[in-house]
Amino acid sequence: MDLKRLKYFCKVVEEGSISQAARQLNMAQPPLSKRIHELEAELNVSLFVRTAKRIEPTEAGYYLYKKACEIFRLINDTSHETISIANKENKVLKIGLSHLFQCYFKPLFLELHRRHPDVILNISVSDSSHLEQSLNDGLIDIALIQKPYHRKGFDCLAFNPVRLVAVVNQALLPEKPAGPFPYLDVGRWPLLLLHRARDPGTYESLLDHFRKGGVDPDVIMHVTQPGVIMDWLESGLEAATLLPSSEADGDRLQHCHVIDVFPSPQVFFPAMVKMSATPYMQELLEIIQGGYPFTHSEPPGEETG
Repeated sequence: MDLKRLKYFCKVVEEGSISQAARQLNMAQPPLSKRIHELEAELNVSLFVRTAKRIEPTEAGYYLYKKACEIFRLINDTSHETISIANKENKVLKIGLSHLFQCYFKPLFLELHRRHPDVILNISVSDSSHLEQSLNDGLIDIALIQKPYHRKGFDCLAFNPVRLVAVVNQALLPEKPAGPFPYLDVGRWPLLLLHRARDPGTYESLLDHFRKGGVDPDVIMHVTQPGVIMDWLESGLEAATLLPSSEADGDRLQHCHVIDVFPSPQVFFPAMVKMSATPYMQELLEIIQGGYPFTHSEPPGEETG
């Protein structure tokens, strides 16, 4: 079986379109279609079915895709490990981290380094949608991101949802309320909301909750990073936002209030995500299986004197 045909086949599965796959591969569409037909002829099976908007792998096609991913991952890992052994290099873990959960996952990275100080952590911090693409492209092995909207081809280890809070510039709300603030009333302030680079995400969920309550929110900016939103609100922008509570530390803010809302929609779902054909990263998995997020000030196994 020709590896180049397998590579082309995998790209068509991932893109859901021969034309889009051809663009990604920098080749014309007819030669790509020919390679796919040759692979089907070699195996004497149909690998794709066409739907209204895209082509989908058949059951046999999806099986071949998973096995092909394993083959390419094994080839890539074997190459890197051989070079590492020859050069006596330390192990490298390639991990993607979403802007959305930087603070949420910080203790995990610190504990990972504490347990494995000789392991090199290659961490890519980006938007969840970009990191999903990086997983598909083999640029990272694991992504710590918002649970994907489209999960086909991914395996997810989901954590408990993170509580939603509102962050409000004090010009809009001089006094912090004693109890939870009505969610729909937040939508009547100018809003900066998190927004993925592509595909549906938390933004659409938040708007849906507003509109079901009869509120058309005044969204003045779309931003991909919670840290940028917090900085601008703290710098005097008279607006509000809705963030995961893990990313909004009210003790560090002088000009904003962090308040609970009611009802509090569950929209922030952190997850550890990998390609279905990729094994879980054992160094991370052993920490998570011990209990994460950590429930005490010390991680599991940490002793105090």
